[in-house]
Amino acid sequence: MGEKKIYPLDVHKAPSLKKSKQRFSDRKDEEIWQAYCAGDDEAFVYIYNEYVHRLFTFGVQFASRAIVLDAIQDLFLYLKQRQGKEQRVEKIRPYLYKALHRTLMSILKKETRLKSFEPSNDPPANWAISLTSDVRLIDEENTKIQRGRLTKALNQLSEKQRQAIILYYYEGFTFEEIKDIMNVSDKSSARKLVGRALDSMRHIFV
Repeated sequence: MGEKKIYPLDVHKAPSLKKSKQRFSDRKDEEIWQAYCAGDDEAFVYIYNEYVHRLFTFGVQFASRAIVLDAIQDLFLYLKQRQGKEQRVEKIRPYLYKALHRTLMSILKKETRLKSFEPSNDPPANWAISLTSDVRLIDEENTKIQRGRLTKALNQLSEKQRQAIILYYYEGFTFEEIKDIMNVSDKSSARKLVGRALDSMRHIFV
């Protein structure tokens, strides 16, 4: 049986997915967002279905599946409730990633604080990254062994370094967008974060 999908609203009662895709697939992000802000449910359904799986794939690099599903559901419920009140958005994907990243980091920090009061003999561990074969870092050399080595190297980076690498190489965001998503001081800081992560990975690969 296929995995049950979790929707933040009754999508089956909303306008058909096919119709929403036909209407908005060729439109610019700003137009789609304006339609969503104007209360167009087809625009909302299009945004949800266009980005939900990508958001999930990004989120599970840093948090458990259950936490990511809850965070995504909360994000789209918030957007639905705020429909007609949202700010101007030129690019939808960076906006959603920033919102999800902020939510996940807040949840993980809260969990860390709670766990600090619980005795444990286990060493701290980050969530393991799992990459597909289309990551730009591997280019043409996308063998199973190389992907495994890359995954191992990524999982030994700091949390911020891993996030920056994933956003830049896997998600294709610019340094300016990474700055906004991760809330670092400026574009140069985002570039340095990626550069330092690459330096660390080179040492791991040696």
